[in-house]
Amino acid sequence: MDINKAKDVFRRSGIKFSQQRLQIFLLLNNKNEPISADDIYLELIKGESNNINISTVYRILGLFTKKGLVLKSNLNIDGKATFEINHRDHRHHLICIQCGKIVPISGCPLKEYERSLIKKTNYLILEHNLEIRGICPECQKIRESKDIGI
Repeated sequence: MDINKAKDVFRRSGIKFSQQRLQIFLLLNNKNEPISADDIYLELIKGESNNINISTVYRILGLFTKKGLVLKSNLNIDGKATFEINHRDHRHHLICIQCGKIVPISGCPLKEYERSLIKKTNYLILEHNLEIRGICPECQKIRESKDIGI
């Protein structure tokens, strides 16, 4: 996404433009997986011209979440909240318990179950989350190499 498109998103969402907001939005937009505020902060301070502080990152993420641009969840292994761009599609996640890698999964196997629950309970279901935890292929290879002493 280019700067002009980001500015347009901000304008339509009623968010004032700032360089720090733009940097965080573009960073999130370029990520394929959710990321914690701490990791966002660490990536931003790598740049020599960045003098952002962690509280600013949290404030901006809070604003983006409130405006619906960003989704907040607690997918991180360490219990930290994670953030990702709201692509307006329903997603679930695979989470590696070794390295913390998070992989979004498109498609939902729970739609029929949700309909069944509505019929049984008369609930108005607003949302659901599905997290599948396991060990990613890279971590499996590391475990295997340790097991055989390589």
